[in-house]
Amino acid sequence: METAGKRFEEFVDIVRKLRRECPWDREQTIESLKPYLVEEVYEAIEAINDKEYGRLAEELGDMLLHIVMLSVFAEEKKRFEIKDVINSIAAKMVRRHPHVFARGKARTKEAVWLKWEKIKGEEKKAAGGKHKGMLSSIPQSLPALYRADKVQRRAARVGFDWDEVAGAWEKVHEELDEVHELLGKKAESRKQNTERRLKEEIGDLLFSIVNVARKLDIDSEDALQLANAKFMRRFSKIEEKLEKKKLTIAEMDTLWNKIKAAEK
Repeated sequence: METAGKRFEEFVDIVRKLRRECPWDREQTIESLKPYLVEEVYEAIEAINDKEYGRLAEELGDMLLHIVMLSVFAEEKKRFEIKDVINSIAAKMVRRHPHVFARGKARTKEAVWLKWEKIKGEEKKAAGGKHKGMLSSIPQSLPALYRADKVQRRAARVGFDWDEVAGAWEKVHEELDEVHELLGKKAESRKQNTERRLKEEIGDLLFSIVNVARKLDIDSEDALQLANAKFMRRFSKIEEKLEKKKLTIAEMDTLWNKIKAAEK
């Protein structure tokens, strides 16, 4: 019976052959693959959201292709090989889970998280670096909603969190009041200093809404994507009418409400 390990080795050889013989693959670099890598991750997320597990297997294969391709490119430059990628993550998982692979204890997920952060800090020190805190490793390139959620979840691991969702909801109202106050100022004032403050306060408002969603176990990114899809679906019906005749904003608003009522 053919093992996954054998198939994986064959797959790595396939990628090396593509690199040697395919004109497109020969031209690629580690940098040029970045946008494709991001795209494949989002396609896998979409398959998960749609619960299409056959497609998910295919999308995970595309992600694996990029992992192997990047490793082959690095191998050519004598920086690292695919076995180094595997050895690194395997060693990290064993090292950071002493409650599974050694004599450490962790009875709750919170205890696991705290131990994980402590071990990360020790690893940094051993490598001559400095652990800058549990939030520093969250990539800045993440979409803002995902990043806000991740920042909040990590802070919550050490107890920096509202006990109930009511506290987070109260914060939303507090931030909303601050935005409302700034909007009430004169336009002249807004052009000078208030624009910067308004941007900051709207950011705070969005951050606080993500906090409420997190407390309710709602994925903010998914929630906004649903809202995007709903808006697009409803607007497409307005667009059909616009193709026949021009509508005023009042007429479009009336039509929007009719579409909304029909959906309900």
